[in-house]
Amino acid sequence: MHLIGFLTICCCFFNHNVDCAFCQQPVTVTKGCIEKHNCNAGFKALVLSEDAAAAMMEVSSFLNAEYKRRCLACASHQNLSTTPRDCQDWYTSGFRDTGVYTIYPSPRFTFQVRCDMVTDGGGWTIIQRRVSASDFYKSWAEYKAGFGDEQNFWLGNEKIFALTGTGGYRLRVDLTAVGGAATFATYQQFAVAGENDSYRLSVANYSGTAGDSLSYSNNMAFTVKDRDNDMYNDNCATWLQSAWWFNICRQADLNGPYGGDRYIRGLIWYYWLGERESLASSEMKIRRR
Repeated sequence: MHLIGFLTICCCFFNHNVDCAFCQQPVTVTKGCIEKHNCNAGFKALVLSEDAAAAMMEVSSFLNAEYKRRCLACASHQNLSTTPRDCQDWYTSGFRDTGVYTIYPSPRFTFQVRCDMVTDGGGWTIIQRRVSASDFYKSWAEYKAGFGDEQNFWLGNEKIFALTGTGGYRLRVDLTAVGGAATFATYQQFAVAGENDSYRLSVANYSGTAGDSLSYSNNMAFTVKDRDNDMYNDNCATWLQSAWWFNICRQADLNGPYGGDRYIRGLIWYYWLGERESLASSEMKIRRR
């Protein structure tokens, strides 16, 4: 039992490719796919047997999750052309305006995001943004769900996990100083685990001009004022009035008090401006590798 091809996952059945209008490069599984019934507009919805599902798991968790996302969309009578998983899919579909879009990163989970369609080739899904006075000293539940408005927001840890939990994403961080200077950092690997692992951060392979201030937080769980997961003998979140993947405590912290109320607090990226100057803006965005 093996898989043939896996660039874009769709529905399949025994020894054939499904001719679905919303499938471009469907996967073929050599056995175990069962035709279920006709889907909306006459398209075929198909389900995997246990053998075929096991074969998908042998390839990668990312491939398996993507197969399920697309096949369940078909089974739910949804046209895949209307279920982009992230801003990159919208960009690939021809949309070039930066703004708010609806995405479908996993089965039965849909929400709106702000897309950056201009920076470094476009197609970036923004997960954090600070550009003006804003309160980010929030609880675990608020960071889990997400909060803010179009100008200043945290997308939500559960949503970030839905996007990045199976791997395959990179991170870009754009920063500006009070005087207008700008810089950026990119990480070729970026993922956030689920709530059962306290939204633990996985980040690696830095490049850019800002300096590597985030790798210090690699493999750290998320800490907020009402849940202390850092390595310090006190709660870094309450001390810094923030929430982050704190270690002891941080070299980067983009969720601190806007403007900063003393040198240690604020929007900090240590290896660019140190810990005595709070940034004027920050934007964290992700895109598939």
